[in-house]
Amino acid sequence: RGPCCRHKGPSVRPSRSEYNNSSPLQRSNSFTRPSGKSIYNQRKDYSQTLLKPQSNFHVEHLLTVRLERDIRSINDCLARLKVLEAQGRVWGQDLILQVKDQELVLRDVESKEELETYPLGRVQGCLAALDVCGYDSVLAISVQERSPPGTSVLLFQCEHLG
Repeated sequence: RGPCCRHKGPSVRPSRSEYNNSSPLQRSNSFTRPSGKSIYNQRKDYSQTLLKPQSNFHVEHLLTVRLERDIRSINDCLARLKVLEAQGRVWGQDLILQVKDQELVLRDVESKEELETYPLGRVQGCLAALDVCGYDSVLAISVQERSPPGTSVLLFQCEHLG
C-alpha cells in the first residue's frame, strides 16, 4: 500500500451536514414548480396557436405569366415554366406570401417591403402541382389584373403544401 493509506487521523472529508450548509451551490427556494393547472393552460394555449390557420408562407416566386392567345390556362403556364426552366431562364425570388385584411400580399423576405397586393376578390383560382420540372411543389394563383385588364398566373415554389 502507498503512504496515503496509512493515515489514521480524523477524517478530512466534511460530514454530510457540513457539506450541505457550506456549499456555495446551495439549493434556492426561489424557483417554484408551476401548478398542474398552470401547465395545462399553457399547453392548451400553445395547442390553440397550432390550430390557427397560417397566414404567412415562405415561397419562391418563380414567374408571373399573363394569359393570352397562346397561354390560356394554369396548365399552359406550368408548361411555359418547364420550357423556361430547361433554358435556365427562371430567376426566382424568396418572398412572404401573406393573407391579411382580405388581401393577398407579397412581401420581400428581408426588408418586409410590400411588393404587390391583390384583393382576395380578384383571386380567381389556385392549383398546387407536385414535381414540376425539378420543383417539389408549385403553387399557381390566378388573379384578375387591374391595369392592363386581364388575368395573370403567379407561380411559386413552396416548401409545404396545405
